Amino acid sequence: MRGRLTLVLALGALALLPAAASHASTASGVAPSYLDTIGGPGHAQIYPSGVAVDAAGNVYVADTGNDKVRKYGPGGSVLWTVGGRGLKAPGRYDNPRDIAYLKGKLYVADLGFKRVHVLDASTGAELSVWPVSFPSILGISAGVDANGNDIILATEDVLNEVRIYSPAGLFIRSIGSGPGNGNGQLNAPRDAATDANGNVYVADYANNRVAKFSPTGTWIKNWGTEGGKNGQFRRPYGITLDAAGRVYVADATNHRIQIFSNGGTYLNQVGTSGFGSGQFFQLRRVAVTPGSTSPTIYGADLWGYKVEQFTPNSSGVYSWTRSFGNVPPPDPLFNEPAGIAVDSSNVFVADSVNQRMQRFGASTYNWQMHWGQRGWGSDANGFNWPRDVAIDRVDTGTVWITDTKNGRMLQFTRDGSPTGRKFGTLGAGIGQFNRPNAVAATSAGLVIADTFNDRVQLWNTTAPTPFLVWTSTGLARPKDVAVLNGVVYVADSSHHRIAKLSVFDGSALGSFGSATLHSPEGVAVDATNGTVWVADTNANRLVEFDSTGAVLQTLGSFGSGRGQFNDPTHLEVVGGRLYVCDTFNDRIEVFSLS
Repeated sequence: MRGRLTLVLALGALALLPAAASHASTASGVAPSYLDTIGGPGHAQIYPSGVAVDAAGNVYVADTGNDKVRKYGPGGSVLWTVGGRGLKAPGRYDNPRDIAYLKGKLYVADLGFKRVHVLDASTGAELSVWPVSFPSILGISAGVDANGNDIILATEDVLNEVRIYSPAGLFIRSIGSGPGNGNGQLNAPRDAATDANGNVYVADYANNRVAKFSPTGTWIKNWGTEGGKNGQFRRPYGITLDAAGRVYVADATNHRIQIFSNGGTYLNQVGTSGFGSGQFFQLRRVAVTPGSTSPTIYGADLWGYKVEQFTPNSSGVYSWTRSFGNVPPPDPLFNEPAGIAVDSSNVFVADSVNQRMQRFGASTYNWQMHWGQRGWGSDANGFNWPRDVAIDRVDTGTVWITDTKNGRMLQFTRDGSPTGRKFGTLGAGIGQFNRPNAVAATSAGLVIADTFNDRVQLWNTTAPTPFLVWTSTGLARPKDVAVLNGVVYVADSSHHRIAKLSVFDGSALGSFGSATLHSPEGVAVDATNGTVWVADTNANRLVEFDSTGAVLQTLGSFGSGRGQFNDPTHLEVVGGRLYVCDTFNDRIEVFSLS
């Protein structure tokens, strides 16, 4: 889900065997011995970001959190599942965000791999991949043009437009411009659909409205304002129409599906807020039975882990019928654990795709609790892909979390209660972050890897209001940080090296590893001897350097056995033990360094 091509490269490294460790060493590195595994695969059955339905009532799901596509029968049984994580190849997905059904074929919007897959709806077999690259394809739907010809609508939130294609992937035109809130402008649109005449309706997400265009892209009208009343929206995410021309809008943060005439008159709604039957927690898309003037309605509840079905009676009154999926992620397991913090009392793990933190005991790794859920804005308990955690060095009863896609830092007690302290918003200015992937605590505050801004910063968090101390640039996608004896070690991933900075002013102190590393995304320092451990992520191995930057040993290979890794990321060295976030194996691997 993280947009990475996981290379199956051994690069000369030998796997750690179950009973003893083998390694390739250029100096006197002592190979770690396997101690334990924390967690394991703990996925929800589905993380439905997109939903489509055919006339027979079969339901198709873009399962974004599992990088898969699923087909359910009308009664809720799973008929087939295809896809999964891996190399960019036919049949593999990276964050599939939406799905459309058209005449026996499925069209899958693959956000991470920036493309559209075409599948056989009866079997799930891949038929083709469009020869088109999309900057940020979040929505896909099937419709018709003014002449009744079939078209595919791809919604691009970064480009602020809807792009129209033939079913074979030939570009026809684009609709909308922006970002803006003027007539004909869009702001981060999420989805689009057409009526029988080819008019285009857009879920204009950040403008909290529906925008209507002619088949050729001429603006016709907008409707909706921000709010929770009938006809108002809070983040409209999905949109579709039925055979009678009624418009169905997935009103995400209002946790409901609203129904309108094609002129924007409010008619009805289904769904409420919650986790029960007929309720939504994080509604994303809406689908209706094709060709029907009294259709069944389906709502994709991404972080409720289910698709909800509503069926009308003879009077047109809707009631909840069933849920598809509805199997949440279990404790104490993970879906892409990406960050870890350890002390003598606890092990804290950022369970990234499950949008939560988990806490374990430090001695036997017994599971203790989890906290958090999908959230943003004023929600100090909510996460959007949390990537790392650090135990506060001054107030050791608290931890700091990188709320990565929300561009902010959140503080919690060890029991998961928000302290109310938070800082940062999404952006590139002072006090803003763009995908902060890592945090390390010092006695002066927090060192933060502000990844997509290509910088590392020190923030003083000992003051009531955190403030910026220094910024270090000249980095390329820094993914992890570690601090020891006045030195900040940075996994400078796109420069293929470990950079060293002064913790006092952020000045450069040198670098090492560029001749050895391919994609370093984890770094930790052993305080007992000064050696530096690095997760060379795409190579699926660990590399140990001495304090001068000389290679001591390389460890690991691709796989799921002991001493094998699939996308190792953040590391910790505490108490003579090495902790590895083995991210795509959904586990933490623990090794002894003695």
